[in-house]
Amino acid sequence: MMTSPMKVCTVAFLVLGTAACDLDLQDPNIPTEEQVISAPTTLAQVVLGLQAEYAGQLADPITTTAMVTNELGAGAATFESYRVIDTGSDAATNDFGFSTGTWSGQYRVIRIADIVIGNAGNVGFGPGTVSGILATGQLFKAMALGNLIQIYEQIPLDVSPINRTPQFATRAAALEEIIRLLQQAEAQLVQTPQSAEFTTQMVAPGFDLMNTIRAMLARYSLIAGNLTAADAAAASVNGTVFSEYRFSTTDANPVWNLAVNGGNSTSMRPKDVWRLEAESGDERVEYWVEEAAIQGFAAPLDDFNRYSDRSHSIPAYLPDEMTLIRAEVAARENRLFPDALGYVNAVRTQCSSSLPEPVACLPALTALDVPTQAAMLAEILNQRRYELYLQHLRWSDLRRFGQAVKYEWMPVSILECDRNPNTPAALCTAKPANPAVVN
Repeated sequence: MMTSPMKVCTVAFLVLGTAACDLDLQDPNIPTEEQVISAPTTLAQVVLGLQAEYAGQLADPITTTAMVTNELGAGAATFESYRVIDTGSDAATNDFGFSTGTWSGQYRVIRIADIVIGNAGNVGFGPGTVSGILATGQLFKAMALGNLIQIYEQIPLDVSPINRTPQFATRAAALEEIIRLLQQAEAQLVQTPQSAEFTTQMVAPGFDLMNTIRAMLARYSLIAGNLTAADAAAASVNGTVFSEYRFSTTDANPVWNLAVNGGNSTSMRPKDVWRLEAESGDERVEYWVEEAAIQGFAAPLDDFNRYSDRSHSIPAYLPDEMTLIRAEVAARENRLFPDALGYVNAVRTQCSSSLPEPVACLPALTALDVPTQAAMLAEILNQRRYELYLQHLRWSDLRRFGQAVKYEWMPVSILECDRNPNTPAALCTAKPANPAVVN
């Protein structure tokens, strides 16, 4: 069970002061890390609160990516901004929730992560506990930055309260920082393994720290084009582990809470085109969605299967993402047979699992089915489409594979544009839709 959003806000309030629940990066009243943590129990609460805050903020990167890539569609009576992004009928402006939500939510995560990192060694914990705390802070900061750089073209990296007008970093620099944080986190745990105290008291149930670090290192090394590093990191992830963010009847899954429970104004459901375009017999479709006849604003919609209930967990990553990363690396290095094909078939032919993961149960392909590098890459992209549905990766995948996208990026939030004079003007302007990409 994740710590509830109310408890997270309470911890933030106790730690950061009266203005702290927003973690407003422009607020000069937020104290420094040295002022806010003075007791082990408080820091332990903030470490758990960091995990809960990140999990609770996942709805925005998930639904923004899914609406842009037609994984989800807008309900018949949603906010106008939802209908615009669904149809691509107009430019995306920086006052849309799809622009502001991920921005504010992920920077709140980063602010808490910085507090965790800055205070890990200050309250008397032993080496193994300090190691786990540091690695947690580094991981969640990296993941939040990763969510941002998949949605915005450039982002600030130095977001401490002292720096109220941060400079924006290029995409390459942001990815370099993400990978640096993940490498630090991994090295930290290898050198000084996490203690039993840390594991039992500061890790949310269902979450695996080391495997998630290595999975994210594989994910962002691939996005950065570091193929050798991506392959090595993917190979190091334990395929028998399922790392997830858990929810309950009192601490609701944020995707369910927004798309299902939020009312007509924020209603989103799977577009039926995702199901209809699946290969016949692909069992992953039923894992993710349930066939339905829901009236959408622009297209017929199905219903959720996964995320249909407030207590459904969200995977931190899916094990077969690692297999598909290795397949993509092999394909891009033109190691098609047997390497790339073997990884693809390992995903396609899996019919059961001891883990709560999707399985395709499709027939194996032969070299005649994917005879060229282009054909192999197209197959890998399609496997990622159905294996990694609603994992907020599809937008980045389409760009990486050279496919047209409905919107290239979201504009930077109006809050940042108004408050930070170092925000490049081009990042604040409305982003036009690509007329060639339709529902």
